[in-house]
Amino acid sequence: MLKKIYKVIKKIIMATILIFAYNKISFSLNATIPLNFITILFVTTFGIPAIFFLVIFYLVIL
Repeated sequence: MLKKIYKVIKKIIMATILIFAYNKISFSLNATIPLNFITILFVTTFGIPAIFFLVIFYLVIL
């Protein structure tokens, strides 16, 4: 049980770092992903392909 909790926390932290790193790199392109609960949950669940989807989503919608 403790291993599962540790694994989920590790995924959440990695998703947060991944979104933050992407925002630092793409700041000049004005294609940043907001760092909030929904985007972190989405990237935690689906991984790196979720970042590509979020970028396309925010570029098309906003």
